[in-house]
Amino acid sequence: MYHLYEIRDWIYECERFLFLAEVHFIDTKVSPVCHEFCHVLTGNKLEEMLCLLREQHCTCLNVHSCVPTEEFDNFKYVVDSVASEKWGILSADKIIQAQRTLHKLAGGLRNDIIQMHEERGYPLLCSETELYHPR
Repeated sequence: MYHLYEIRDWIYECERFLFLAEVHFIDTKVSPVCHEFCHVLTGNKLEEMLCLLREQHCTCLNVHSCVPTEEFDNFKYVVDSVASEKWGILSADKIIQAQRTLHKLAGGLRNDIIQMHEERGYPLLCSETELYHPR
């Protein structure tokens, strides 16, 4: 479970990182690299975390299959390019596509966390809105 939450935290930080990259195309004085983050925000770091998760959990997790390989590779390329401040090869459209991919990963991870809680018999964690509106 720890690794699932660690990846979730990475995704939250990366969302902020990509938002700042998007803002860079409006105001070039803004750079995500100038901000502090708790995690190393590179594509290889995410891949390393996902590989560790795959090794520790035999079951097929959603986060591993929710994004096609080519899309995941493009996501890593964009994140690495932002981290290296290679603005010449980036565009706002590439940043937005990376954000969409990140949201797909977040959705797959959320499903994995819920599935893991159900498998282990933990109480279901849900948002407040789900408490008041049963499915």
